[in-house]
Amino acid sequence: MTLALASIGRGGRGSLLTRVLEEPDLVAAVRALAPRVLGALVRQVGLEDAGELVALATSEQLTRILDEDVWTSENPGEDEVFDGERFALWLEVLLESGDDAVADKLVDLPEELVVLGLHRQVLVLDMDALALEVARLDRSDVDMVEKALEGCLSEEIGEFRILSRRHDGWDAVISVLLALDKNHHDFSCRVLQRLCDASSETIEDNGGLCEALSSAEMIANDAAADREDRRAAEGHVAPSAARSFLALARTAKAEEVLAEKQRDPVTRAYFRELDRSSVPAARDRRPARPLLGILREAELATDGATVRALPAGGSDALPPPAEPMFRRAMRELSARDAATYARRLEELAYLVNVVMAGATQEGHALRPFEATEVVVAACDVGLERASRGKEKDATRVLSKLAADQLFRIGWGARTQR
Repeated sequence: MTLALASIGRGGRGSLLTRVLEEPDLVAAVRALAPRVLGALVRQVGLEDAGELVALATSEQLTRILDEDVWTSENPGEDEVFDGERFALWLEVLLESGDDAVADKLVDLPEELVVLGLHRQVLVLDMDALALEVARLDRSDVDMVEKALEGCLSEEIGEFRILSRRHDGWDAVISVLLALDKNHHDFSCRVLQRLCDASSETIEDNGGLCEALSSAEMIANDAAADREDRRAAEGHVAPSAARSFLALARTAKAEEVLAEKQRDPVTRAYFRELDRSSVPAARDRRPARPLLGILREAELATDGATVRALPAGGSDALPPPAEPMFRRAMRELSARDAATYARRLEELAYLVNVVMAGATQEGHALRPFEATEVVVAACDVGLERASRGKEKDATRVLSKLAADQLFRIGWGARTQR
Protein backbone atom coordinates (compact mmCIF):
# COMPACT_ATOMS: atom_id res chain seq x y z
CA MET A 1 0.00 0.00 0.00
CA THR A 2 1.47 3.34 -1.01
CA LEU A 3 1.07 6.78 0.45
CA ALA A 4 -2.59 7.74 0.41
CA LEU A 5 -3.43 11.12 -1.09
CA ALA A 6 -6.02 13.64 0.00
CA SER A 7 -9.09 13.78 -2.21
CA ILE A 8 -10.41 17.23 -1.35
CA GLY A 9 -9.48 19.95 -3.81
CA ARG A 10 -10.25 23.63 -4.01
CA GLY A 11 -13.15 24.79 -6.08
CA GLY A 12 -14.71 21.38 -6.71
CA ARG A 13 -14.06 18.65 -9.26
CA GLY A 14 -14.97 20.65 -12.34
CA SER A 15 -12.80 23.58 -11.37
CA LEU A 16 -9.77 21.36 -10.77
CA LEU A 17 -10.25 19.47 -14.04
CA THR A 18 -10.63 22.72 -15.98
CA ARG A 19 -7.41 24.13 -14.52
CA VAL A 20 -5.49 20.96 -15.31
CA LEU A 21 -6.77 20.74 -18.90
CA GLU A 22 -5.85 24.36 -19.52
CA GLU A 23 -2.21 23.69 -18.68
CA PRO A 24 0.28 24.28 -21.50
CA ASP A 25 2.08 21.18 -22.77
CA LEU A 26 -0.52 19.06 -20.99
CA VAL A 27 0.54 15.73 -22.52
CA ALA A 28 4.11 15.93 -21.24
CA ALA A 29 2.99 17.27 -17.86
CA VAL A 30 0.48 14.47 -17.27
CA ARG A 31 2.88 11.74 -18.43
CA ALA A 32 5.52 13.08 -16.06
CA LEU A 33 3.27 12.61 -13.01
CA ALA A 34 3.94 9.75 -10.64
CA PRO A 35 1.19 7.13 -11.16
CA ARG A 36 -0.13 7.58 -7.60
CA VAL A 37 -0.54 11.33 -8.19
CA LEU A 38 -2.30 10.86 -11.52
CA GLY A 39 -4.52 8.19 -9.95
CA ALA A 40 -5.44 10.55 -7.12
CA LEU A 41 -6.30 13.24 -9.68
CA VAL A 42 -8.53 10.81 -11.58
CA ARG A 43 -10.34 9.85 -8.38
CA GLN A 44 -10.71 13.50 -7.39
CA VAL A 45 -12.36 14.61 -10.62
CA GLY A 46 -14.26 11.32 -10.94
CA LEU A 47 -13.39 8.51 -13.35
CA GLU A 48 -16.43 9.22 -15.51
CA ASP A 49 -15.20 12.78 -16.12
CA ALA A 50 -11.51 11.92 -16.44
CA GLY A 51 -11.50 10.53 -19.99
CA GLU A 52 -9.23 13.27 -21.33
CA LEU A 53 -6.68 12.63 -18.57
CA VAL A 54 -6.85 8.85 -18.86
CA ALA A 55 -6.26 9.09 -22.62
CA LEU A 56 -2.94 10.84 -21.95
CA ALA A 57 -1.64 8.27 -19.46
CA THR A 58 1.22 5.99 -20.40
CA SER A 59 0.83 2.23 -20.18
CA GLU A 60 3.06 2.20 -17.10
CA GLN A 61 0.93 4.86 -15.39
CA LEU A 62 -2.26 3.06 -16.34
CA THR A 63 -1.02 -0.27 -14.98
CA ARG A 64 -0.11 1.26 -11.61
CA ILE A 65 -3.37 3.21 -11.39
CA LEU A 66 -5.44 0.11 -12.17
CA ASP A 67 -3.51 -1.86 -9.57
CA GLU A 68 -4.79 0.66 -7.02
CA ASP A 69 -8.23 1.42 -8.40
CA VAL A 70 -9.81 -1.89 -9.45
CA TRP A 71 -8.81 -3.85 -6.34
CA THR A 72 -10.83 -3.01 -3.25
CA SER A 73 -11.53 -4.30 0.26
CA GLU A 74 -14.75 -3.90 2.22
CA ASN A 75 -12.93 -3.01 5.44
CA PRO A 76 -9.52 -1.50 6.23
CA GLY A 77 -6.79 -4.09 6.63
CA GLU A 78 -8.63 -6.80 4.66
CA ASP A 79 -7.13 -8.33 1.53
CA GLU A 80 -8.28 -6.62 -1.66
CA VAL A 81 -10.37 -8.34 -4.33
CA PHE A 82 -10.84 -7.50 -7.99
CA ASP A 83 -13.79 -5.22 -8.84
CA GLY A 84 -15.13 -6.29 -12.24
CA GLU A 85 -17.67 -3.47 -12.44
CA ARG A 86 -14.96 -0.87 -11.91
CA PHE A 87 -12.84 -2.47 -14.64
CA ALA A 88 -15.79 -2.28 -17.04
CA LEU A 89 -16.18 1.41 -16.23
CA TRP A 90 -12.49 1.92 -16.99
CA LEU A 91 -13.03 0.31 -20.41
CA GLU A 92 -15.90 2.68 -21.11
CA VAL A 93 -13.81 5.71 -20.15
CA LEU A 94 -10.82 4.51 -22.17
CA LEU A 95 -13.05 4.07 -25.21
CA GLU A 96 -13.66 7.82 -25.28
CA SER A 97 -10.28 8.05 -27.02
CA GLY A 98 -11.34 5.54 -29.69
CA ASP A 99 -11.44 1.76 -30.13
CA ASP A 100 -8.02 1.52 -31.73
CA ALA A 101 -6.35 3.61 -29.02
CA VAL A 102 -7.82 1.40 -26.28
CA ALA A 103 -6.64 -1.75 -28.05
CA ASP A 104 -3.12 -0.32 -28.23
CA LYS A 105 -3.17 0.45 -24.50
CA LEU A 106 -4.52 -2.97 -23.47
CA VAL A 107 -1.77 -4.78 -25.38
CA ASP A 108 0.79 -2.99 -23.19
CA LEU A 109 -0.99 -3.82 -19.90
CA PRO A 110 -0.20 -7.01 -17.94
CA GLU A 111 -1.97 -9.82 -19.77
CA GLU A 112 -3.16 -11.39 -16.51
CA LEU A 113 -5.01 -8.18 -15.65
CA VAL A 114 -6.65 -7.95 -19.09
CA VAL A 115 -7.77 -11.59 -18.99
CA LEU A 116 -9.20 -11.26 -15.48
CA GLY A 117 -10.99 -8.01 -16.31
CA LEU A 118 -12.62 -9.48 -19.42
CA HIS A 119 -13.40 -12.80 -17.73
CA ARG A 120 -15.47 -10.95 -15.16
CA GLN A 121 -17.66 -9.65 -18.01
CA VAL A 122 -18.01 -12.58 -20.42
CA LEU A 123 -17.91 -16.30 -21.04
CA VAL A 124 -16.02 -17.34 -24.17
CA LEU A 125 -17.00 -20.62 -25.83
CA ASP A 126 -15.34 -22.57 -28.63
CA MET A 127 -18.22 -22.96 -31.10
CA ASP A 128 -17.08 -26.36 -32.39
CA ALA A 129 -16.74 -27.70 -28.84
CA LEU A 130 -20.14 -26.20 -27.95
CA ALA A 131 -21.79 -27.90 -30.93
CA LEU A 132 -20.32 -31.27 -29.92
CA GLU A 133 -21.47 -30.77 -26.33
CA VAL A 134 -25.02 -29.86 -27.37
CA ALA A 135 -25.17 -32.88 -29.68
CA ARG A 136 -24.66 -35.16 -26.67
CA LEU A 137 -27.53 -33.63 -24.66
CA ASP A 138 -31.11 -34.86 -24.55
CA ARG A 139 -33.92 -32.66 -25.86
CA SER A 140 -34.87 -31.08 -22.52
CA ASP A 141 -31.26 -30.12 -21.76
CA VAL A 142 -30.84 -28.72 -25.27
CA ASP A 143 -33.91 -26.52 -24.71
CA MET A 144 -32.45 -25.22 -21.45
CA VAL A 145 -29.11 -24.40 -23.08
CA GLU A 146 -30.81 -22.66 -26.00
CA LYS A 147 -32.90 -20.54 -23.62
CA ALA A 148 -29.81 -19.63 -21.63
CA LEU A 149 -27.99 -18.60 -24.79
CA GLU A 150 -30.96 -16.60 -26.05
CA GLY A 151 -31.04 -14.67 -22.78
CA CYS A 152 -27.45 -13.47 -23.24
CA LEU A 153 -26.00 -10.79 -25.41
CA SER A 154 -23.48 -12.47 -27.69
CA GLU A 155 -20.97 -11.92 -30.46
CA GLU A 156 -18.84 -14.21 -32.61
CA ILE A 157 -15.14 -13.56 -33.13
CA GLY A 158 -13.37 -16.17 -35.20
CA GLU A 159 -14.06 -19.61 -33.74
CA PHE A 160 -15.23 -18.17 -30.44
CA ARG A 161 -18.67 -17.15 -29.22
CA ILE A 162 -18.64 -14.38 -26.62
CA LEU A 163 -21.51 -14.40 -24.10
CA SER A 164 -22.34 -11.59 -21.71
CA ARG A 165 -22.20 -12.25 -17.99
CA ARG A 166 -23.70 -8.84 -17.25
CA HIS A 167 -25.38 -6.32 -19.53
CA ASP A 168 -23.65 -3.27 -18.05
CA GLY A 169 -20.45 -2.64 -19.95
CA TRP A 170 -21.24 -5.14 -22.72
CA ASP A 171 -20.86 -2.60 -25.55
CA ALA A 172 -17.47 -1.52 -24.20
CA VAL A 173 -16.20 -5.09 -23.85
CA ILE A 174 -17.23 -6.10 -27.38
CA SER A 175 -15.80 -2.91 -28.85
CA VAL A 176 -12.49 -3.65 -27.16
CA LEU A 177 -12.43 -7.31 -28.23
CA LEU A 178 -13.24 -6.44 -31.86
CA ALA A 179 -10.55 -3.74 -31.90
CA LEU A 180 -8.02 -6.18 -30.46
CA ASP A 181 -8.93 -8.77 -33.09
CA LYS A 182 -8.49 -6.20 -35.85
CA ASN A 183 -5.27 -4.51 -34.69
CA HIS A 184 -3.54 -7.11 -32.51
CA HIS A 185 -4.77 -10.44 -33.81
CA ASP A 186 -2.16 -12.66 -32.15
CA PHE A 187 -2.75 -11.03 -28.76
CA SER A 188 -6.51 -11.32 -29.29
CA CYS A 189 -6.31 -15.03 -30.12
CA ARG A 190 -4.18 -15.70 -27.07
CA VAL A 191 -6.52 -13.78 -24.75
CA LEU A 192 -9.66 -15.37 -26.21
CA GLN A 193 -8.18 -18.85 -25.85
CA ARG A 194 -7.30 -18.16 -22.22
CA LEU A 195 -10.80 -16.81 -21.64
CA CYS A 196 -12.23 -19.91 -23.31
CA ASP A 197 -10.17 -22.21 -21.08
CA ALA A 198 -11.22 -20.27 -17.98
CA SER A 199 -14.86 -20.30 -19.10
CA SER A 200 -14.75 -24.08 -19.55
CA GLU A 201 -13.54 -24.45 -15.95
CA THR A 202 -16.25 -22.05 -14.75
CA ILE A 203 -18.95 -24.01 -16.59
CA GLU A 204 -17.68 -27.32 -15.24
CA ASP A 205 -17.37 -26.01 -11.67
CA ASN A 206 -20.91 -24.65 -11.75
CA GLY A 207 -22.57 -27.77 -13.12
CA GLY A 208 -23.23 -26.65 -16.67
CA LEU A 209 -23.66 -23.67 -18.96
CA CYS A 210 -27.02 -22.56 -17.55
CA GLU A 211 -25.66 -22.42 -14.02
CA ALA A 212 -22.41 -20.75 -15.10
CA LEU A 213 -24.28 -17.91 -16.78
CA SER A 214 -25.74 -16.94 -13.39
CA SER A 215 -22.63 -17.61 -11.27
CA ALA A 216 -20.52 -14.78 -9.80
CA GLU A 217 -17.44 -16.91 -9.01
CA MET A 218 -14.39 -16.18 -11.16
CA ILE A 219 -10.74 -17.16 -11.39
CA ALA A 220 -8.48 -14.38 -10.09
CA ASN A 221 -5.47 -16.04 -8.45
CA ASP A 222 -3.02 -15.52 -11.32
CA ALA A 223 -3.94 -11.85 -11.78
CA ALA A 224 -3.78 -11.20 -8.03
CA ALA A 225 -0.34 -12.81 -7.79
CA ASP A 226 0.87 -10.87 -10.83
CA ARG A 227 -0.35 -7.62 -9.28
CA GLU A 228 1.27 -8.38 -5.93
CA ASP A 229 4.60 -9.00 -7.65
CA ARG A 230 4.43 -5.58 -9.33
CA ARG A 231 3.40 -3.84 -6.14
CA ALA A 232 6.02 -5.61 -4.00
CA ALA A 233 8.75 -4.40 -6.35
CA GLU A 234 7.55 -0.83 -5.75
CA GLY A 235 7.46 -1.10 -1.97
CA HIS A 236 3.79 -1.94 -1.38
CA VAL A 237 2.88 -4.14 1.57
CA ALA A 238 -0.03 -6.54 1.23
CA PRO A 239 -2.59 -6.37 4.05
CA SER A 240 -1.99 -10.04 4.90
CA ALA A 241 1.77 -9.45 5.19
CA ALA A 242 1.19 -6.29 7.25
CA ARG A 243 -1.10 -8.15 9.65
CA SER A 244 1.47 -10.92 10.02
CA PHE A 245 4.24 -8.44 10.83
CA LEU A 246 2.12 -6.55 13.38
CA ALA A 247 0.98 -9.80 15.01
CA LEU A 248 4.63 -10.84 15.32
CA ALA A 249 5.56 -7.44 16.72
CA ARG A 250 2.80 -7.61 19.34
CA THR A 251 4.46 -10.58 20.98
CA ALA A 252 8.05 -9.32 20.59
CA LYS A 253 10.32 -9.23 23.63
CA ALA A 254 13.21 -6.77 23.55
CA GLU A 255 15.79 -9.37 24.50
CA GLU A 256 14.56 -11.77 21.81
CA VAL A 257 14.68 -9.14 19.06
CA LEU A 258 18.15 -7.99 20.11
CA ALA A 259 19.39 -11.58 20.04
CA GLU A 260 18.09 -12.32 16.52
CA LYS A 261 20.68 -13.16 13.88
CA GLN A 262 18.44 -12.07 11.02
CA ARG A 263 15.27 -10.10 10.40
CA ASP A 264 11.77 -11.49 10.69
CA PRO A 265 10.46 -13.40 7.62
CA VAL A 266 7.96 -10.70 6.53
CA THR A 267 10.57 -7.94 6.47
CA ARG A 268 13.13 -10.16 4.74
CA ALA A 269 10.60 -10.95 2.02
CA TYR A 270 9.74 -7.27 1.59
CA PHE A 271 13.30 -6.11 1.03
CA ARG A 272 14.06 -9.12 -1.15
CA GLU A 273 11.22 -8.17 -3.52
CA LEU A 274 11.87 -4.43 -3.41
CA ASP A 275 13.16 -3.12 -6.74
CA ARG A 276 15.33 -0.15 -5.82
CA SER A 277 16.14 0.50 -9.46
CA SER A 278 12.67 1.98 -9.94
CA VAL A 279 13.19 4.73 -7.35
CA PRO A 280 15.63 7.00 -9.21
CA ALA A 281 13.58 6.79 -12.40
CA ALA A 282 10.46 7.85 -10.52
CA ARG A 283 12.26 10.79 -8.92
CA ASP A 284 13.80 11.96 -12.21
CA ARG A 285 10.45 12.16 -13.95
CA ARG A 286 9.33 15.55 -12.69
CA PRO A 287 6.03 17.02 -13.86
CA ALA A 288 5.90 20.56 -15.18
CA ARG A 289 5.94 23.05 -12.32
CA PRO A 290 2.59 24.79 -13.07
CA LEU A 291 0.68 21.49 -13.07
CA LEU A 292 2.46 20.30 -9.94
CA GLY A 293 1.50 23.56 -8.25
CA ILE A 294 -2.17 23.03 -9.07
CA LEU A 295 -2.09 19.51 -7.66
CA ARG A 296 -0.37 20.66 -4.49
CA GLU A 297 -3.07 23.30 -4.01
CA ALA A 298 -5.63 20.53 -4.33
CA GLU A 299 -3.63 18.46 -1.82
CA LEU A 300 -3.08 15.75 -4.44
CA ALA A 301 0.71 15.92 -4.49
CA THR A 302 3.54 16.56 -2.08
CA ASP A 303 7.26 17.07 -2.54
CA GLY A 304 7.93 13.44 -1.59
CA ALA A 305 7.25 11.07 -4.48
CA THR A 306 6.07 8.21 -2.25
CA VAL A 307 6.12 7.16 1.35
CA ARG A 308 9.31 5.27 0.48
CA ALA A 309 11.02 8.55 -0.36
CA LEU A 310 11.05 10.31 3.01
CA PRO A 311 13.30 13.39 2.72
CA ALA A 312 16.94 12.78 3.64
CA GLY A 313 19.13 14.91 5.86
CA GLY A 314 18.62 17.93 8.05
CA SER A 315 16.30 18.69 10.95
CA ASP A 316 13.25 18.31 8.69
CA ALA A 317 14.12 14.77 7.64
CA LEU A 318 11.12 13.32 9.49
CA PRO A 319 7.67 14.58 10.36
CA PRO A 320 7.55 15.81 13.97
CA PRO A 321 7.97 12.65 16.11
CA ALA A 322 6.30 11.92 19.41
CA GLU A 323 9.52 11.69 21.47
CA PRO A 324 12.90 13.43 21.20
CA MET A 325 15.37 10.53 21.44
CA PHE A 326 14.62 8.93 18.09
CA ARG A 327 14.52 12.26 16.27
CA ARG A 328 17.84 13.35 17.76
CA ALA A 329 19.49 10.05 16.94
CA MET A 330 18.23 10.19 13.33
CA ARG A 331 19.55 13.73 12.91
CA GLU A 332 22.96 12.77 14.29
CA LEU A 333 23.04 9.63 12.16
CA SER A 334 22.36 11.68 9.01
CA ALA A 335 25.43 13.79 9.77
CA ARG A 336 27.70 10.86 10.66
CA ASP A 337 26.70 8.07 8.27
CA ALA A 338 24.59 9.00 5.24
CA ALA A 339 24.38 5.42 3.93
CA THR A 340 23.02 3.98 7.19
CA TYR A 341 20.70 6.95 7.55
CA ALA A 342 19.28 6.24 4.07
CA ARG A 343 18.66 2.61 5.06
CA ARG A 344 16.82 3.71 8.20
CA LEU A 345 14.61 6.00 6.11
CA GLU A 346 13.81 3.11 3.78
CA GLU A 347 12.96 0.94 6.79
CA LEU A 348 10.74 3.67 8.23
CA ALA A 349 8.92 3.95 4.91
CA TYR A 350 8.33 0.19 4.97
CA LEU A 351 6.93 0.44 8.50
CA VAL A 352 4.59 3.29 7.53
CA ASN A 353 3.27 1.15 4.67
CA VAL A 354 2.82 -1.77 7.10
CA VAL A 355 0.79 0.33 9.53
CA MET A 356 -1.32 1.83 6.75
CA ALA A 357 -2.03 -1.62 5.28
CA GLY A 358 -2.53 -3.63 8.45
CA ALA A 359 -3.68 -1.37 11.29
CA THR A 360 -6.86 0.57 11.94
CA GLN A 361 -7.85 3.36 14.27
CA GLU A 362 -11.46 3.53 15.40
CA GLY A 363 -12.48 1.41 12.43
CA HIS A 364 -10.70 3.34 9.68
CA ALA A 365 -7.34 2.96 7.98
CA LEU A 366 -4.64 5.33 9.15
CA ARG A 367 -3.68 8.25 6.96
CA PRO A 368 0.00 8.72 6.10
CA PHE A 369 0.76 11.29 8.80
CA GLU A 370 -1.11 9.21 11.40
CA ALA A 371 0.81 6.07 10.41
CA THR A 372 4.09 8.01 10.51
CA GLU A 373 3.36 9.22 14.04
CA VAL A 374 2.59 5.66 15.15
CA VAL A 375 5.79 4.30 13.60
CA VAL A 376 8.06 7.02 15.01
CA ALA A 377 6.51 6.68 18.47
CA ALA A 378 7.02 2.90 18.46
CA CYS A 379 10.60 3.26 17.22
CA ASP A 380 11.26 5.80 19.95
CA VAL A 381 10.09 3.37 22.63
CA GLY A 382 12.21 0.66 21.03
CA LEU A 383 15.28 2.89 20.92
CA GLU A 384 14.86 3.88 24.56
CA ARG A 385 14.67 0.22 25.58
CA ALA A 386 17.55 -0.87 23.35
CA SER A 387 19.80 1.96 24.65
CA ARG A 388 18.54 1.50 28.20
CA GLY A 389 17.48 5.13 28.21
CA LYS A 390 21.02 6.46 27.74
CA GLU A 391 20.97 9.45 25.39
CA LYS A 392 24.68 9.16 24.67
CA ASP A 393 24.21 5.63 23.29
CA ALA A 394 21.12 6.31 21.16
CA THR A 395 22.86 7.12 17.87
CA ARG A 396 25.26 4.21 18.21
CA VAL A 397 22.35 1.83 18.83
CA LEU A 398 20.41 3.25 15.91
CA SER A 399 23.39 2.70 13.62
CA LYS A 400 23.42 -1.00 14.53
CA LEU A 401 19.72 -1.84 14.86
CA ALA A 402 17.29 -1.60 11.94
CA ALA A 403 14.19 0.55 12.37
CA ASP A 404 11.96 -2.52 11.95
CA GLN A 405 13.72 -4.12 14.95
CA LEU A 406 13.22 -0.99 17.04
CA PHE A 407 9.59 -0.87 15.95
CA ARG A 408 8.98 -4.46 17.00
CA ILE A 409 10.52 -3.80 20.40
CA GLY A 410 8.46 -0.65 20.87
CA TRP A 411 5.25 -2.11 19.45
CA GLY A 412 5.54 -5.15 21.67
CA ALA A 413 6.19 -2.98 24.74
CA ARG A 414 3.19 -0.76 24.00
CA THR A 415 0.75 -3.56 23.24
CA GLN A 416 1.80 -5.76 26.17
CA ARG A 417 1.09 -3.11 28.79
